[in-house]
Amino acid sequence: MALAACKRRRRDSYDYVSLLQSHSHPDARRLAQIHSRVVTSGLERDRFVAAGLIARYAALGRAGVAAARQVFDRTPHRDTFLWNVMLQGYARAGPPSYAREAVALFARMRASTQAPEVANRYTYTFAIKACAAAADDGAEAAGRAAGRAVHALTVGAGVHHDVFVCNALVAFYAGRSDVAAARKVFDGVAAKDVVSWNSMIAGYAQNGHSDKAVALLRSVPRRGATCRPDHVTLVAMLPVCAAAAAVREGLWAHSYAVKNAFLVDDALASGLIAMYAACGRLDTARAIFDRAPCRSLATHSAMIQAYGSHGHGVEALNVFRLMLASGVAHDGVCFVTVLSACAHGGLVDDVLGYPSTWRMIWSPAKLRVFDAMGGHGVEKRQVHYACVVDLLGRAGQLTRALGVVESMPFEPGKDVWGALLSACRLHGDMELAERAAERLLVLDPGNAGRYAALAQMYDDAGRWADASRVRRLMRDRGVNKPLASSIVEGNMDKNPQGSQDF
Repeated sequence: MALAACKRRRRDSYDYVSLLQSHSHPDARRLAQIHSRVVTSGLERDRFVAAGLIARYAALGRAGVAAARQVFDRTPHRDTFLWNVMLQGYARAGPPSYAREAVALFARMRASTQAPEVANRYTYTFAIKACAAAADDGAEAAGRAAGRAVHALTVGAGVHHDVFVCNALVAFYAGRSDVAAARKVFDGVAAKDVVSWNSMIAGYAQNGHSDKAVALLRSVPRRGATCRPDHVTLVAMLPVCAAAAAVREGLWAHSYAVKNAFLVDDALASGLIAMYAACGRLDTARAIFDRAPCRSLATHSAMIQAYGSHGHGVEALNVFRLMLASGVAHDGVCFVTVLSACAHGGLVDDVLGYPSTWRMIWSPAKLRVFDAMGGHGVEKRQVHYACVVDLLGRAGQLTRALGVVESMPFEPGKDVWGALLSACRLHGDMELAERAAERLLVLDPGNAGRYAALAQMYDDAGRWADASRVRRLMRDRGVNKPLASSIVEGNMDKNPQGSQDF
C-alpha cells in the first residue's frame, strides 16, 4: 500500500526513508521494487534514501551486500552517517570475508579529504570489529596489524576512552590472545557498562585465565548498582566458574537468573549443567537438563560430558540415545564427548561391540558408536581415533589399541600417539611406549609432558641411563616443564559483599 501511494504521486526522500524503515526485513524482490521506484524518482543519490537502501540490502546478507556497495559508491556526498551504515552493513552481512572489504573501506575513508570530519566513535567501533573478523577469517597477521593501527587512530582522535570503542578493543585484543592489552584498555574505561564487564570476563575465559576471570567477577559488586549483569554476563561467567571450581559464584549466577526471571535458553542451561557437574552436583545438573524448555545439541552435549567426567558412561549413552530419538542434529564434537564418556566409563563394547541396550536405536550393523559415525554423516578425525585408543588403553587392550592406530586411513597425529603413550604408562608396556614416544618426539617435540612421561617410565623400570638420556634431550632442545599450579577457591569472607549484589 505504501509503495502504491508513492507511485500515485511524486514523493520526497522522507517518504522513501519511511517506506524502507517500515520494511525492516524485506525480501530481495520487494526491495528491488522499492529501489527501482527510488531511481525513477531521481532520489537514489539522496544520502538519507541511500542509507536506508544500504541498510536494507545489507540485511539480506551475502545476496544483498554487493547491491548495498553499489548504492554507496553512487552516492556523491558521503557524510559520517553514510560511511558508518556501509561499514555496519559489511559487519552484518554474515560471511567473515566481508570484514576485509570493511577494512579496505575504512582505509579508503581515511584517505579521503573528508577523513577528519567523517570518522566518529561509531566509525572506529565498526572498523575495530571488522579487523577482528578479518583476523578470524584467516588473515591473522593483517587483522592484528590493522586493529592496532585503528587503536592508534582512536588515540589521535581522542575517542580511545569512549566506552563503545573500548569495548570493541577489549574484544579485539582478547580474540588475539593478548589479554594484557585487553585488560589495559578495560582499566582505562572510566564509565564501564555491562558490555565492558562481559567482554573482559569472556576474554579471560576464552584464553584459559579462569582465576583472573573469577577475581574480576569478585570485584564487580564493589562497583555499585549502576551496572547490572544481564544474560550475557551469566553465560560468560558460568564456564569460568566451572573451570575454576568457583562454587559460590556459580550458585549466585543461578539464583540471580531465577530471581530476575531470565530465560534459561540453551547457552544458559549448558553453562549451568557444566557448572553443577564441576561441583559434583550431577542430580542438580540433570534437573536443569530435564527442565530446559528446548534441549539442543549444546544442552545434550553438556549433560553427556557431565556424566562422562564422573565415569557414568551408561547414563551418558542414555542421554545420547535420547538426543538421537529426539531428532537433534549432532556433529563431530558431540561424538567426541560420547566417545570420551565411554572411555571414562570403560564401555568398550558400546563403542566397538554390539550392546543389547542399543538394539532399539540402530540396526545391528550400526550398533557400534564409532562405526555409526559414518552412517550419521560425521567424518572420523584424529580426535575420534584418539578417543578410541584412549578407551582401549584404559581397558588394558593395548594390542587392540595399536591395531586401531595402524589401521587408520590417514597418518596418526600427536593426539593418537599421546593417548597410546598414556595407556602404555598406565599398564607398564615399555616396548610399545618407546615406539609411541619415538613418534611423539618428532610430531610434538615442544611438549614437556611427553619427555616427562617417558623418563618416568624408565625410572619405574629401573633404566636410569635411559631416563637421564631423555631428560638430557629435553634440556638440549630447550623444552621447559611448566610450573605446577592449582586453583583453589578463595575465602569469600574477605569480600563482605560476596556475590549477593552486582
